[in-house]
Amino acid sequence: CVAVGSADAARIRTEYLRDNEQYVAASLAMLKDIRHLSRKWNIFCDNLYRFDKCRDNVTAWMQVNTGWRARCTDEHMERYRGAPLRVEANLVFNNPAVAIEVGLLEVLRFHIEEKGVDANRRFWNGFNSDNVHLSNDLLIKLALFRGDIDILDFLLSVDGFDFTSMNEVENDEQEHDLVVNCFADRLSLVNERCFETFIRHPKVNVDALDREGRTPLCVVLDLLDLWTSRDDGLFAPTSARMSSVVGRILVLLEVGADPHA
Repeated sequence: CVAVGSADAARIRTEYLRDNEQYVAASLAMLKDIRHLSRKWNIFCDNLYRFDKCRDNVTAWMQVNTGWRARCTDEHMERYRGAPLRVEANLVFNNPAVAIEVGLLEVLRFHIEEKGVDANRRFWNGFNSDNVHLSNDLLIKLALFRGDIDILDFLLSVDGFDFTSMNEVENDEQEHDLVVNCFADRLSLVNERCFETFIRHPKVNVDALDREGRTPLCVVLDLLDLWTSRDDGLFAPTSARMSSVVGRILVLLEVGADPHA
């Protein structure tokens, strides 16, 4: 940029990105097999920089190739919806789960508002579930894990969003674990801001029960008890994690969680 000047650099960038499908495909390829590379249950814990880099690359490409919406067709959406994912340029424009994971609100909004994608339906595999043995993820679950507050806000605002769908049993797993375990047992999965936005929503039942009959507050308290009762170092919390869990207890109590439930 210094050598040719900002104006010439912008023209070079535009020409390079115009119709360059390989650029998008290569950006998505950074996320391929990421489920197997991640040490944690939530792939975003170890690999957020990859998702952010992919988002920035695809966003830059979309700014040049403004006709990207034409790539989203019913045929393509069927082609790119399931596992194993086809890591091609059209993937991110035809799979709302991948759009959430990459962090593309504009694409997700187009899917739901223009293409009629059901925000409540388990239908899409993203990189978090890019395995034929894993069930499709709820879009709201991916948004919470991704930690993108704008995407979370959008999904919560969708007309007809069904909060009770998160309590349905699917493949012997109760999706209320989204509210319970993902905020406690599985640490660092949902950032503080997303947690508060979600748990403070008036339609969220903060006293809903998981498969073991525990409320979110019970799960967090069980975690604290585990930390304080073990002395072998395996469950020793960092001060940041302890502060995070205590903060979530206070938020749950503030929004009306029943300590006796």
